[in-house]
Amino acid sequence: MKILVIDTATASGSIALLEDGQPIAELTTCIQKTHAERLLLSIKTLLQGIGTRIEDIDGFALTAGPGSFTGLRIGLATIKGLAWSLNKEVAGVSTLEALAMNLPYSDKQICPLLDARKKEVYAGIYRCDGNRPERIMDDIAIKPDALLEKIKEPTIFLGDGVKIISELKSEIGNRKSEIIFAPSHLWTIKASNIGLLAWKRFQNGDSHSPQTAGLNYLRPSEAELKLKQG
Repeated sequence: MKILVIDTATASGSIALLEDGQPIAELTTCIQKTHAERLLLSIKTLLQGIGTRIEDIDGFALTAGPGSFTGLRIGLATIKGLAWSLNKEVAGVSTLEALAMNLPYSDKQICPLLDARKKEVYAGIYRCDGNRPERIMDDIAIKPDALLEKIKEPTIFLGDGVKIISELKSEIGNRKSEIIFAPSHLWTIKASNIGLLAWKRFQNGDSHSPQTAGLNYLRPSEAELKLKQG
């Protein structure tokens, strides 16, 4: 089974192709162009580079949130269009769960973080003693100081939300043994990790038709809040 995977949840972008649970090719970028400008071209470049046609794809996967509302919507619209045209299933994966996959076999719990704006972070707590993350705390949008109150043991933080947590200098200074920051090269989401998680979902029948595939923003958008207030 061949799965085409994309990530558009943050400023970086990643695309991968997996076959029978093994990564075949991956393209990850951290450039200024928007996902709308580069996504379809990146998919075309990846597939042409390995001699695979879009018609050869058996399923699609993506980060389903949390993350940039615009980026997530671009990703979902692209995947829905491709999956609809080929009559294939779609598997969504938590952005934070995929980020936790950057630290397999860690002997410490992992807290992937994304900048949620409004002085909040999107965060989850996972344990990754094996090669797959186990969720310890549900993904949430939370104030950084409230998140640190939930940390009761040595924990590795990674993701662009680390920049926000690192501003809490007094809290961190008193808990250096519990708060560990992963190096920045581990903060980027990899489509191959999304694909490995999605592969298990396809095997377990936990996938969706293009019509029912959706996103998990964790909180309402600014437009939705204004609509309710109006």
